[in-house]
Amino acid sequence: MKRRKKRTRSPEEDPAGRKKFCEGDQQNTRTQKKRSRSPEKNPAEGRKSKKTREDAKRTLSFDINNYSAMAELGKGSFGRVILASYDINDQLVAVKVIQKKQEKDLRYVRREAKILQIAGGCPFLCRAFATFQTESLILFAMEYINGGTMDKLIKRQGQLDTNQILFYSAELIVGLEFLHTNGIVHRDLKPENILMDEEGHVKIGDFGLARTNIFSPETCRGYYGTPGYIAPEVLLDQQHNSGADWWSFGVILYEMATGYLPFYQDDTTKEKEAIKNTINGQPEYPKCLGAELCDLIQQLLRKNANERLGVYAKVRDHPFYSSTNWVEVEKRALVPPVKPLIRSVKGLSKNDNPFTEDNAGVIRILKNFDYVDPSWQ
Repeated sequence: MKRRKKRTRSPEEDPAGRKKFCEGDQQNTRTQKKRSRSPEKNPAEGRKSKKTREDAKRTLSFDINNYSAMAELGKGSFGRVILASYDINDQLVAVKVIQKKQEKDLRYVRREAKILQIAGGCPFLCRAFATFQTESLILFAMEYINGGTMDKLIKRQGQLDTNQILFYSAELIVGLEFLHTNGIVHRDLKPENILMDEEGHVKIGDFGLARTNIFSPETCRGYYGTPGYIAPEVLLDQQHNSGADWWSFGVILYEMATGYLPFYQDDTTKEKEAIKNTINGQPEYPKCLGAELCDLIQQLLRKNANERLGVYAKVRDHPFYSSTNWVEVEKRALVPPVKPLIRSVKGLSKNDNPFTEDNAGVIRILKNFDYVDPSWQ
C-alpha cells in the first residue's frame, strides 16, 4: 500500500504556529501604536501642561498690577482695606494692605493669613483668595462682603426678633465650631466683626487677634478683645481657650435681643465699672428674652469657663434650637430673614494709590507665604 506523504503545514495553518503568529502580530500592532502616540496623549505631558497652567494662575494672582484700586473700605493700625477689581476676571475683592516696615512682628501676619486660608472650608467665615507680598507690602486678597455688619443691623432695628436671632446665631455657631475644631480661637468676636453678604448670610471676619493650635486642653493667655465682649478669664489675665469665644457669643445674643450690652447699663458706663460688672456682677434679663433664650444666654455667660455652654456641651443642642434644621443651616440653604442694605463706598482720590511700593523701607521677604486658592479664577 502506497504510504501517504505527510503534509507539512505552514505557520498560518498550524494551530500552534497560528497562535504564535497572532501574538506576534498583536505585539507588532501595539508597538506601532505606542510609537505613533502623539505627545498630547502622553499622561506625563498632560500633567506637566496642567501644572504649567496652575503656575500661570498663581503668577497672575501674585502680581499687584493685576489689581485696580477703587475705594477704601477700612483703615486702622494694621493698615488699610481696599476695594479692588481683579482685572483677570473682573471680580471685586477686598485687599488688606499692610506695610512691612510698620509690622514689627510678622508672626501675627502669618497667623492671620493661615486662618484666612483655612476659613475657605466654611461658608460662614471670611476667606482669602490669595495672600502674597511685594518688597514692601503684604497683601490679602479676600472676598468682598458688602451687606454691612451685624452691628449696623442691631442699631437700625434696635432689637432683633426671635426668628432673626435663631437664623443669625445658628450660622454663627457653625462658623465658631469650625474655627474651634481647627484649633482657632477668635478672641475678638463682636457685631462689628460679623459681616453680612448681599444675600443676608453672616460671615465672621477679622482674625488679627486670633490664636491657632489651641486644641483642648491647650490654652493661651493675653489681654485681647473689645471691652464689653471680653470674657472674665481674659480680663483677669488667666489662661483661656474657646470658652472665651462662647462668652462673646452670649454677649452678642443678649445685644441682639435687647439692643444693648449686658454689663454696660448705658452709654455713660465707664470701662472700669463695666469690667468690674463683667467679673463679679450678673446682668438683668428682661422678660422680652423668653424662657429658652434667657436660659441659653445664662449658660453662655457663666463666669467659670469650664461650666460654660460650648465648653462642656454643644450650643446647638440647647432647647432654643430645637426647631433648627442644622443640615440646612450648614448647607447655607435657609432663606435670610432680612435683605441687607448694600453699602456704598467712596472712591479714592487720583493721587491715592494704596498699592504703591515704599522703596525706602527695609526689604523683608516672607518665605512660604504666597498662597492662592486653587478654586479661584
